[in-house]
Amino acid sequence: MNAKQTFMKQFRIYILLALGILVVSCSEDEKLTIKVQDTVERGAVLRTISTAGAAWDVLDPSSEVTIVLEEQDPEDGALLKEVRVYADITDNTAGNSIDPAEAMLGTIPKSAFSRGPNDFPRTTYKTTLGDVASALGISQGDYNCGDQINIRMEVELTDGRIFSAPSAGDTVGGGSFFASPFLYNISLIAPLPTDDLFTGQYQLTTVTPGIYGVSDYADGVYTLETVNNTTKVIKNVTTFPAFGGFGPVDVEFQLVCGEIIVTAGQSVGAGCVGSIFSGPAKVNATYDLANPDDTDFIINFTSDEGGDCTAPVQAAIRLVKQ
Repeated sequence: MNAKQTFMKQFRIYILLALGILVVSCSEDEKLTIKVQDTVERGAVLRTISTAGAAWDVLDPSSEVTIVLEEQDPEDGALLKEVRVYADITDNTAGNSIDPAEAMLGTIPKSAFSRGPNDFPRTTYKTTLGDVASALGISQGDYNCGDQINIRMEVELTDGRIFSAPSAGDTVGGGSFFASPFLYNISLIAPLPTDDLFTGQYQLTTVTPGIYGVSDYADGVYTLETVNNTTKVIKNVTTFPAFGGFGPVDVEFQLVCGEIIVTAGQSVGAGCVGSIFSGPAKVNATYDLANPDDTDFIINFTSDEGGDCTAPVQAAIRLVKQ
């Protein structure tokens, strides 16, 4: 066989393989399409077009979620009777345990829908933390920062069939097109009133030394900058001044649900065997959620978090605004 014949043979094999891949790809796409169409033909989906408000300020009852929904059924929306909306809460607060029964928030009648760009019924639904708390019969203190509100939708068709989260398979519930989970989980958070809180010039002073009984961070005036609303960073800090000084490094901490938490795995720019890291304390310092005071605060942290030199030690620094 000459070179030309060899090339033509290899080219034919390549074409056959390429066609085979194309056929397999088409077959997989067709299977997915058929699966989705079969799902739609059996009942209804409530497609999520957009959402706004995936997290709520735990201190603000007016915190709102907005969900744009599109209903699809075998009759292009003609089978829609109504959508019912329910809410419950997942209690993630240590030492607290509330478990109210799921409550109805309201009903979205068919008349609230209008034809959207795809010629299916669309509507916009809104609710607030205050609405949910009222429906569940709970108030601030029963729910806390770190808990989760769950909004569930339920579609009823004119033939009496009902569809909700338990009836949504993976393709319908999490698919890239239908995206119809019937369920929306909203985290309760505690954003600071302004982004510039806990920023500016601060005097850093060691309160409790770390490993070897010395300061992890050199006392002095440093600049605190904002990474985002609840994440701040102490810039260009000299570390272990007792051993000649290392770094400088940036020290990041977060203000989360009333706790001041040093971000885990932060290198101090020195090491014994490997690297020394700082991280969250066993007991973090706190701040007032309702009235955060950034003029004078403590940060607890773990010195030598990974035990590179010794066993980890609990340490603390104080920051006073200048």
